[in-house]
Amino acid sequence: MHTTTRDRLRAMALGLLGSAHEADRAVRTTERVLASYGPGPGARRGPGPVPDPGPPPEAVLARVCLGRLRAREARRTDPWDPWADTPDTLGPTPAERLVLVLHDLFGVPYETLAIVLERAPAAVRQIGARARARVRGTEEMPAADPVRLRAAVDAVLAAAREGDTAALRALLDPDAVLRADSGAVRGGVRPAHGAPAVARVLAARAAVARPILVDGAPALVAAPDAVYVFTAPAGPITSVDVLADPPHVSRLAITT
Repeated sequence: MHTTTRDRLRAMALGLLGSAHEADRAVRTTERVLASYGPGPGARRGPGPVPDPGPPPEAVLARVCLGRLRAREARRTDPWDPWADTPDTLGPTPAERLVLVLHDLFGVPYETLAIVLERAPAAVRQIGARARARVRGTEEMPAADPVRLRAAVDAVLAAAREGDTAALRALLDPDAVLRADSGAVRGGVRPAHGAPAVARVLAARAAVARPILVDGAPALVAAPDAVYVFTAPAGPITSVDVLADPPHVSRLAITT
């Protein structure tokens, strides 16, 4: 790999992962993947005898770093405090971080990121818009359509009551996150990242929930007084916040 290309990939990885050690590992993994393409006895082949040129180096690195970011999110188990004064309380999801760093800072095309994220380019543009709003401050996040959010929450409740994790996964963004405050954690709710993991939590915990409104938005409440607040700014549900600490719940305007 050319030194200039390697330096660019390392800068991308460092921006995504925030660690020089992890960035170097990601670049080495990318180099191994790229080495399996092109000329040589072990090269992957396209149609006929022509070696497969392989994906762009940026796409390979993006896929490697995305996997590491998702694994990092999945390991997070600390209780969540929605009113904590910390910069990453509502930080970007792995997919959002990918767009913010690779597109906005390094000019990687949406079409390339769409292949990595397995989304349409238009959907990746929406991810970018959501990410930029998030880093500016949650008060600037686009408001969800209340009718669509009601339909999504009703669908979650119906699927949870049926124990249908496949239906729950279909309602969730692939990078959906479930955050739980300390009261919810004490009640047995564990933070989760990724549609499959979040769907399993909802199937296990939301089956006995009932609909409520939180600050006028559709939500759920399940015993013992755990409130499930959903965020779905542009279609699929991107986050589920589970609040059970009395000081937290008391700050919500709950109506039934």
